[in-house]
Amino acid sequence: MRAEILSHIQEATDDYIRQGYSSEEARLAARRSFGGVLHIEDAHRDARSFVWLDLLLRDLRHAGRALRRSPGFAVVAVLTLAVAVGAVTALFTVLDGVVLKPLDYPDADRIVSIVNRYVDRRAPLLTGGDETDIAAMPDAFDSIAYYSGGEMGVQLGDHAEFVGVRRVHPDFFRVFQLAPIAGRVLTRDDAQRSALVSLGFAERNYGSPAAALGRSLFVENRAYDVVGVTSARMQFPARTDVWMAAPLDPPNRNRSGHNYRAVARLAPGVSVERADARLLALAERLAVAFPVTNRGKTFAASPLRDSLVADVRTTLWVLLGAVGLLLLIACANVANLTLARGETRVREIAVRAALGASRRRLVGQMVVESLLLGVLSSGLGLLFAYVGTHALLRVGTSYVPLPRLQDVHVDARVLGFGIAMSLFTTVACGVAPAVRVSSLSVTDALNHAGARSALGGHSAGMRSALVLAQIALSCVLAVDAALLLQSFVRLTETPVGFHHDGVLVTYAHAPARGSFFDQSGLENYLRAGQFFDHLLDRVRRLPNVVAAGAAMGLPTGQYDSNGSYAIEGKQTFSGDFRRLPSAGFRLASPHYFETLGIPVLRGREFSDGDTYERPSVVIISQALAREQFATENPLGHRIMCGLDRVDEWMTVVGVVGDVRQASPASAPGPELYMPLRQHPYTANEVQIVIRTRTPPESFMGTMREVVRSMNPDVATKFLTLDASIDNSVAAPRFRAALLSTFAALALLLALSGIYAVMSYTTAQRTAEFGLRVAMGARSTDVVRLVLATAGRLTIAGLVIGLVLAFATSRLIASMLFGITATDLGTYAGVLMLGMPFAAVAAAVPALRAAHADPLAALRSE
Repeated sequence: MRAEILSHIQEATDDYIRQGYSSEEARLAARRSFGGVLHIEDAHRDARSFVWLDLLLRDLRHAGRALRRSPGFAVVAVLTLAVAVGAVTALFTVLDGVVLKPLDYPDADRIVSIVNRYVDRRAPLLTGGDETDIAAMPDAFDSIAYYSGGEMGVQLGDHAEFVGVRRVHPDFFRVFQLAPIAGRVLTRDDAQRSALVSLGFAERNYGSPAAALGRSLFVENRAYDVVGVTSARMQFPARTDVWMAAPLDPPNRNRSGHNYRAVARLAPGVSVERADARLLALAERLAVAFPVTNRGKTFAASPLRDSLVADVRTTLWVLLGAVGLLLLIACANVANLTLARGETRVREIAVRAALGASRRRLVGQMVVESLLLGVLSSGLGLLFAYVGTHALLRVGTSYVPLPRLQDVHVDARVLGFGIAMSLFTTVACGVAPAVRVSSLSVTDALNHAGARSALGGHSAGMRSALVLAQIALSCVLAVDAALLLQSFVRLTETPVGFHHDGVLVTYAHAPARGSFFDQSGLENYLRAGQFFDHLLDRVRRLPNVVAAGAAMGLPTGQYDSNGSYAIEGKQTFSGDFRRLPSAGFRLASPHYFETLGIPVLRGREFSDGDTYERPSVVIISQALAREQFATENPLGHRIMCGLDRVDEWMTVVGVVGDVRQASPASAPGPELYMPLRQHPYTANEVQIVIRTRTPPESFMGTMREVVRSMNPDVATKFLTLDASIDNSVAAPRFRAALLSTFAALALLLALSGIYAVMSYTTAQRTAEFGLRVAMGARSTDVVRLVLATAGRLTIAGLVIGLVLAFATSRLIASMLFGITATDLGTYAGVLMLGMPFAAVAAAVPALRAAHADPLAALRSE
């Protein structure tokens, strides 16, 4: 055994000598590693562990010294990778929280939303009659609940507040299985009597969740007792503060009005596919029973998470892909820097190899240096990711309608992703250059000229390939960013059909007694309409007010309505409503078109005489007039629609210009404008528009005091029409801004790569340039030669990038407005702009080569 131990000690001693220890140090270290060891197996294992641990520590110390000797390289490499890793991690954090994470509800994968679909159009909302039949399906759902509503006024005794209010079936909270933090959930006995409020609402209005219990709030002058306060985890529907218990069955049970949404919890053992099959079978039965309304209609169950993120999923994946390209460009840049740094270490590596260091040890040492860079860049990158995530959240909260923002945070999962990404990229950046440098011949490497020529021959192709990849990937980002920027510019420059500058919008809700469509409550709704008439009269007399009007269905606003209509003598308002033309339904007051600058092309605007008692009138948009009347004069024709007074014909008294209703991206469509006073049941919640001579923001306080002095129960909220327009194009702005930022960073990295390669190339060709100058070449000839080399590299990279951009253009095609994803002008512009940038990057090395001293260059050989 002694001989065996001595053999292992000798083996360990030899390992230490090969790593640079003196003979005495190696013997002492080897013997110390076997001190106190009783068994030869333990001795061997401990000796190996000691050797490798000691080697790792030595490599880390050597790596630290090496990086300190090259502070410029270390700083640039760490910053480059940290920025790229931080950007990737920040976007992954948002994507993870919004798209990937399960919803924060028990068994969230069993919660589905239920929608209907037509063969020829989308109608995601359910009708009341269909929802009732779906809820009666046996064994498909453990619980199901319909809901409706939006932002409206809530009266709290001493004040009113404009908040998100949802009328929900009493089983709504059974679907989510979230216990409230105070009180209880709704039961079927609570229908139309009780409500739950959010934690924020309770603290804001009552001081605490406990203080909210037993209090009453009023919506449309109906009292609801607060029986519970939801936890912060209850975030559905988004931006809801009050959940009121609705009737057990939908109030409107016809099969033509799509007024409700529905969520359900799948029954145990029922999959989404199985629920879909049962819904399809029900749709087929209803199509036979109700052919007029249900023919061509199907129902579908979709995981609730998918429904929530459907509008943003593609955008986030595209942005993550873009920032992934940025990370690849950063890796290529750092790999180029590592190769350049390897030039200065050729002799060092050759000496170590001559002293016995294996190629594996040499590569391992350089990989350890890369790992050290990875640790530094991961720490800084995670800091950038934290800052970037909060910046994205602020943007998402203020402008972009990102769902599930409460689930977005930097957690252990995100930290692990960021650290793994940083270490992987740094090792990937270091391995290939390490293998390349360590493969040099020791004899050539110890000779200065041989080392330079050997490394130059081995690394020139790799460096050029890396720069080629940088240019190509940067070109892809540049094309996509240019397309999105042009799309956004065209979007903002598109005429919307109305004047939105200098206009204040006041959302106002006057409560009215009586149920919706209840004849006994008509006087209360008429009284609410009269309040707005008086309010508008008073506002128009205020200083600096140019004009004022009101509407229900303001362009780019929160409310929208549409449906079928019939023109007397052309269609019959009965039978299959899907065969009738459809239009948007808007309510408007006198002076509304004047306030927004919507031109009256024919006839007249609404007047104070268009009241409920007078014959019904309507104003149509130019698109509807063109679609239905062609060259015929539409004035005097009569129209009937499905808004509320479906048994009365409305006489066309005017034609107004077309308006892009939803956003500048929406094409103008047919619209029916009806007087507010003639449709009181839907006109007690309006948007008041006020054109002022002063900045509209300064008028908010005045407007709030005027409304409060007239009726403190009227809830209000304010924004400018400019802000409303901006909000409608927030998503395109978000995409264009982020992708442009990534493209700019990628361009800087690509230019630095071109600069590094050309600097290296000109340094390698110093003797050649010196000989050319000595033979009579002019400085401009040398500059032209260097720029030609950079030009060939740039053109090749740009062509590859344009081909890649063209091949992947379909990924952003749906995000563009007024421009196609294969717009040749954009591709040509990127190609033409790329060359001057590359010339600038290569100019400094070219000038340096042109001014090189030929005698000094030749003497160096």
